[in-house]
Amino acid sequence: MSFNEFNATKSTRNILGGVYDAVITGTYFLYAGGRRAGTLNCGKITCSGKEEKVFVIGVNEPCTSFRGQVVAVAKDRLEEEEDVWIMAPERTVLYEPRLIALLGKYLPADRYKYVCYYEKSCGAVMYTEIEGVRKFILITNISGHIGFPKGHIEIGEDEKQTALREVYEETGVRTKIVDGFRESYNYLINGFIKKKAVYYLAPFNAEDVKMNIMEISEYRLVTFEEALSILNFKHDRDILTKANSFIDSINADS
Repeated sequence: MSFNEFNATKSTRNILGGVYDAVITGTYFLYAGGRRAGTLNCGKITCSGKEEKVFVIGVNEPCTSFRGQVVAVAKDRLEEEEDVWIMAPERTVLYEPRLIALLGKYLPADRYKYVCYYEKSCGAVMYTEIEGVRKFILITNISGHIGFPKGHIEIGEDEKQTALREVYEETGVRTKIVDGFRESYNYLINGFIKKKAVYYLAPFNAEDVKMNIMEISEYRLVTFEEALSILNFKHDRDILTKANSFIDSINADS
């Protein structure tokens, strides 16, 4: 379970997604992958009588003031340094890997926890056939949620790479993505963090499954009808239904 899911504080809840006016006091160049990647404007906000440190990204030129949205709060793991509010123009979607790539020089991930307003996880609906019966893998994570293998996207990964890595980490299966299927949905974590879940489709051999007990607590190999009755959320049931129909169409064309 991520830091966002169990450690976000009440104060962070009130901050993320909020729109504020910042006074800029310094400007630096940002680099990612050895290339110029934008401008970092640093400054402060006075909120509820307290002065907060602010980093502004997503603006390509130096500025003296900025009005925008808080997309993350960086918290010192050692609790020795003050929080840093990370701001961007309103409705700018920035996920943790991008923030780390841009701000790692100033807020290294081994020192700071990034509590982000936007999160993304990628995974796969995994299917196989056993004696002519199609079956799917469902996993139960540590929190008790039953769903498909998935996890947070990491630095340098695209969505498919994340899905394949998470599938391997959680089930021990090395597989491939089926072309033409990608489904996603959005939901809220703790009622305020905006999460996007992306799913692909991947075949597997049942004998290859080696559950990682550090990642999940249980997995089930079930039929389509059984999966529909077990999945916790309608979003996941809808994804499964679309995946099952897509597999039918592949089989019909082959």
